[in-house]
Amino acid sequence: TVISKASAFIQEKHDKNFDIEAIRMDDRKVYDLISSGETTGVFQLESAGMKDLCKRLKPDNIEDITAINALYRPGPLGSGMVDDFIEIKHGRKQISYPFPQLEGILKDTYGIIVYQEQVMNIARIVADYSLGQADILRKAMGKKKADVMDEHREIFRQGAIKNQLDEKKAVDLFDLMAKFAEYGFNKSHAVAYAVIAYQTAYLKAYYPAEFFAALLSTELNNADKVTMYIKDAERLGIKILPPDVNESRWSFNVVDGNIRFALGAIKNVGEGAVDFLVEEREKNGPFKGFIDFCQRVDLRLSNKRVIESLIKVGGFDDAEELNRKTLLTNLETVMSYASKRQEERFSKQTNLFALGGGMNLVPEEFLDLEKVDDFEEKEKLSYEAELLGIYVSGHPLDNYRALMDELSSMNIRDVQDVQGEGKRQMTLSGIVVTMKALLTKKGDRMAFATLEDLSGKIECVVFPRAFQEFEPLLKGGIPLIMEGEVNLSEDPRKFFPQKVSLLDEAMEQKIETVWIQLKTDELKERNLEQIRQVLQENRGTVPVFLKLASSTGHVTMELGEDYLVRPGPKLALKINDLFSSEVVRFEAQEA
Repeated sequence: TVISKASAFIQEKHDKNFDIEAIRMDDRKVYDLISSGETTGVFQLESAGMKDLCKRLKPDNIEDITAINALYRPGPLGSGMVDDFIEIKHGRKQISYPFPQLEGILKDTYGIIVYQEQVMNIARIVADYSLGQADILRKAMGKKKADVMDEHREIFRQGAIKNQLDEKKAVDLFDLMAKFAEYGFNKSHAVAYAVIAYQTAYLKAYYPAEFFAALLSTELNNADKVTMYIKDAERLGIKILPPDVNESRWSFNVVDGNIRFALGAIKNVGEGAVDFLVEEREKNGPFKGFIDFCQRVDLRLSNKRVIESLIKVGGFDDAEELNRKTLLTNLETVMSYASKRQEERFSKQTNLFALGGGMNLVPEEFLDLEKVDDFEEKEKLSYEAELLGIYVSGHPLDNYRALMDELSSMNIRDVQDVQGEGKRQMTLSGIVVTMKALLTKKGDRMAFATLEDLSGKIECVVFPRAFQEFEPLLKGGIPLIMEGEVNLSEDPRKFFPQKVSLLDEAMEQKIETVWIQLKTDELKERNLEQIRQVLQENRGTVPVFLKLASSTGHVTMELGEDYLVRPGPKLALKINDLFSSEVVRFEAQEA
């Protein structure tokens, strides 16, 4: 489905003759993408373990991808087969075959038995099994039937002797095949997986916007998957544009190389309303504003709840000059007016305005709309999170980005990729987006919460002692820093916080230096005066260093005791805004 949707986008936007079945299967760019572990969204290869295996193995042909699909299971991973496979592929270990005659069967898998078909062919070559007999052997090995296995071991031994092959090596090989059969995989299945994996990797490598739009469209109602794929798309430089009544469709859409958010992903917005909206837009042109929209759509489908949701997620931001709060304030007035106009149009009645040409007048002149100040940014983002399951126009943590990089052990998304076993102490930061309190069997209160940063989410298990101490901070929406542990043996991994602090407070305690990094050609007297004002408005105890760079070198200077500051996101935001870039960097104490 993803391939089909992406192909349709490519045919619409780039190449009307595009055919996924006609792509080259030896494209270096595709194998480089897979080998780098950039496989989020790639069929069968997007788990943390698969990404690690791809990076270690570095596949450079379809046979390697086929093997990855067969090897990434508990049996091969636990037996050391995977490590041998990788070492031999990269020339760090010598390839060897039980018998030279088996090279043709085992060459593609570096001398290692990976597939059930290889077992069958080894039996044919070593012991003259027919295909039918070989299949019986495969089934017997898979079911571990001891009596049947003993019988076949003897048949295999006699066949090897008949073919003048070493008897002991043959018996050892049979036992190796029997052990392999505990986790054998049929190649035909693995090849089918590998081809689809390659095709999706090709789409991601060459048409990332179309690929992600297709991928997101298949996960409309899965907020966690939508969040993960959007973060990955943004990391690759693709912008995620908010919903828009003049550009969005039911599914995610590609607009000028970026992705327009799907109307179908908005809570309370039904497919019937969207179908009518899109049909009307394509038939009679884009909507010229909010009132024009209300007059043209079917208000029985696009009812008050639907339009309210569209307003709250910014669906009219580009089509309408009035802000979101003003549209909500006047929603009933506009809908009432639009409903009457529709009734008149449907009943073909004329009125005073129609006779006088009033249908062409600007509707606002009749409605006397009440104009109010817009929602604060925090409220806008809250509505987006509620109705889309994700922040689109911004994120409550945007101003904390540099600080979180300094104070956190890693991004939340990276927690799932950490290698190893046992428990690992970590510091994570973000905001709590959901929390559910419950009682333990002993009657103590604990909670399950979801912590989100700019990269993704992780489930937090807050045990009674920590919950009792930090419950007020876990109510949601507050930037936090948490110290706790992760059990690396779990999949997916959870976080067990033991200490919770406000990010603002932690910052003051842990930041020991503020750096302002500028290019000399950016510096003007007015900029310096503005920086001085911001620093004095945020007086504290942390020193500030100014680093100036030019084409000939750079110079660093400490600003002195008159400019000690209290570091925080507001300080960073104000100075960054002066230069429209990230020029402020916080440096934390060594742990």
